[in-house]
Amino acid sequence: MPSTAVAPPRRPTLPLDERTYIVTGAGGGIGGAAAARLLRVGSNVVAVDLSSRRLNGTAESTRELPGTLRTIKADVTSEAGVRQAVDFAVTEFGSVQGVANVAGGMVNINRDVYDVPLESISLDSWVQMYALNVNSAFLMCRALEKHFVAQGYGKIVNVASLAAFANRLELGNAAYNSAKAAVVAFTQSVSVQLGRQGIRANCVAPGLVLSDRVRQWIDDGYLHRHLGYTALGDVPTPEDLGEGIAFFLEPQSDAITGETLRVAAGVR
Repeated sequence: MPSTAVAPPRRPTLPLDERTYIVTGAGGGIGGAAAARLLRVGSNVVAVDLSSRRLNGTAESTRELPGTLRTIKADVTSEAGVRQAVDFAVTEFGSVQGVANVAGGMVNINRDVYDVPLESISLDSWVQMYALNVNSAFLMCRALEKHFVAQGYGKIVNVASLAAFANRLELGNAAYNSAKAAVVAFTQSVSVQLGRQGIRANCVAPGLVLSDRVRQWIDDGYLHRHLGYTALGDVPTPEDLGEGIAFFLEPQSDAITGETLRVAAGVR
């Protein structure tokens, strides 16, 4: 009796140097590292950021890499900004195989924002935290859905945080923690809803990352205490996160969806 099983989602055979990826927050440490990692294997990257200065820095630091980089200044918390970025990518390269939604994090990051009483969190700051971390990922995924469905393939990587899991040893506050938890839940929903159309959606969840931004405020005492919480006695770099993001975007992870990869040197 012939099988009635549904055929598995198509896996494209495009080589890495013919694939195009959108990376939001590409002017920052993690986004810039993800863009560099993808460019290093020859892929096309559309780098999106709100800062032209940061985008110029990413372009300068990656100009010797074999892939092709295009940059666009856009606000990914707005529908118009996201549509502008997606249209630009398709115009430049014809198709998009994946997106890394790295834009997010905290505004005005410093050690004082990590233990904030609820009464000190204004509604405006709460809404801003969700716009930056959740709305940006939602808007980009929604804008790319028809494109991915039409080609029968697409990879989505959203950047969450260990703070999503309410780990007392990790960084965050109620607004940030819950926003990153929403990113994880959103990613899982997308993976189920769009999986049969060949779209994979996964998360990368960092803990403390030694980016340039973090190095501006962290001190030796804080770093030493954090190292004590890790199984490896180490703290990941933006390049470590870039590797995790690239893993989920590239074809070696085509059989994986709805998962969260913790890149945190073993913090639990």
